[in-house]
This record gives sequence, C-alpha cells and structure tokens, in this order.
Amino acid sequence: MHMTAMNSLRNLTRCRRSIHELLFSLQQSRQFVTVHTGILDKISSHKNSNNIVPVNVNLPLTWSVCCYAKKAGKEKKGKISSKVVKAQLTQNEIGDILDLDSVKQSMQDVVDKLKDDYLHVLNIRTTTGAFERVVVHTDDGRFKLSQLAQIEKKSPQLIMVNMSSSPQYTKQVLKSLSETGMNVNPYMEKTTIFVPIPRVTREHREKLAKDAKKMFNQTKTHLDGLYAKHTKTVNSKKKTHSEDLIRNLNSMILDIKQERTAESEKLMEAKQKELLGE
Repeated sequence: MHMTAMNSLRNLTRCRRSIHELLFSLQQSRQFVTVHTGILDKISSHKNSNNIVPVNVNLPLTWSVCCYAKKAGKEKKGKISSKVVKAQLTQNEIGDILDLDSVKQSMQDVVDKLKDDYLHVLNIRTTTGAFERVVVHTDDGRFKLSQLAQIEKKSPQLIMVNMSSSPQYTKQVLKSLSETGMNVNPYMEKTTIFVPIPRVTREHREKLAKDAKKMFNQTKTHLDGLYAKHTKTVNSKKKTHSEDLIRNLNSMILDIKQERTAESEKLMEAKQKELLGE
C-alpha cells in the first residue's frame, strides 16, 4: 500500500508538471487560458519519501482550458485594402483659391439641363411645348424658339413653325430643330418650317433611346470640361499654397464631378426605360 501511494503521488506530480508546461506553452502563444484544478491543490510536493502525505487517489482530477486566440488577418498579396476618406475642406480653409459653392452649382446646372431636356424634349409623342423650348443659336445670341416664331400643330403628324416675325433666323431655326434629338426631319418653305412627327414605332423608340445616350455623353463631356477648368485654377496656386491643400481641393472637385456624372447616368437609364416602354 505504501509503494502504491508513492507511485500514485509520482504519477500525479508528473501530471501536474505536464499541465504547467502546457499552460506555459499556451501563455507563450499569447492565448488566454483559464485552468481549474481539483486535486492538484491537495497534492504535497515533498521530496522526502519519508514524509508522504496520504492521498485519496479516487478523488476526481479535472481541469478546463478556455482559449481565445485572435484570428490572424491574411491579406492577399498585391491587394491593399484601405478605406478611402474623402477630403473635407471649408471655404475658409480654401480661401481665395476657388469658390467651391460656385463649382458645385456650375456642375449641377449641367445635370439640371439634361433633366429638363429629358422631360420636355425627348418624348414619345412630340408636342408643341417641346418645340417651344428648343434653343436657337444666332449671331445675336441664344433664343428660345417661342421667342422667334409662332408654333402651331396643324395635325397629329405635323408641326408648323411660322418665322414671318423673324425671317432672318429661319436657317438657324431649321438647323436647331434638326439637332434637337427628337428624331425629326424639318423642311422649309419660304418663311415657314414644317416638322413631320414620326409615328410611334419600335424603331422610333430605339432611336430616341440612342438620343438619350447621346445627350448623356454630351453632359459628361461638359462636366469633364468644367473639372479641367476648375483644377487648372487650383493648380495655378501651387506656389502660394501648401501641396496638401492643393491636392485635397483637386480631390474634392473630382468627387463633385463623379457624383454629378453618376446622377446624370441614372437619369439616362431611367429615360431609356421610359422610352423603350420597359
């Protein structure tokens, strides 16, 4: 019985040493470990075999290990994941470099014009109201057609534009009507312009949808031009202002242009669906 107790004690001591080695290993790997021991706390570590403490070897030996390891984030080579933070500046910070509100308004005006053209010019069933808003470019300036002529619907398939009050602009009006994107082919007789209205066919709808895309492309080009103009103004101040300010301001102008372009593209997609009857 004496030898059996000694052997049990030695086994339990080895077990305790193994557990401590395990704990040390887990702590070294930066894991959080919680250990609960039952009988180990009751074991005496006397080296002298003559002072053996009686141990009830039937007591349960239990422990629990809870590990919380932080999952390592592995990023693919060649790819950089970073959150883009848009530059934010106040007018006071910008100072005399640029009027940011004016930049926003100039680009919004371009989008609003596209919206207005889609609403009043590009329609399945052309009305006199659509022609009244047509802009005519002349040597004396830009005029709405309603300011230069009398517009009348002679029949469901024919619009008549009477230029008797401004005959000198007849050719310019004819050119402007041909370029409206309404898919019309006007012709002139003296000071009167006749505009046949196309029948609503599938081909007509598809033509109008293409015109909607063409209008969007013109709007996009206009926005690109404004972006180039404003960034040129900003870059001209490089000698008198910090590099960070110039870079952030250019970034803000780019953000405005991209937002207005995206807005214009949504208008185009909605108009095309409307024209195609989708």
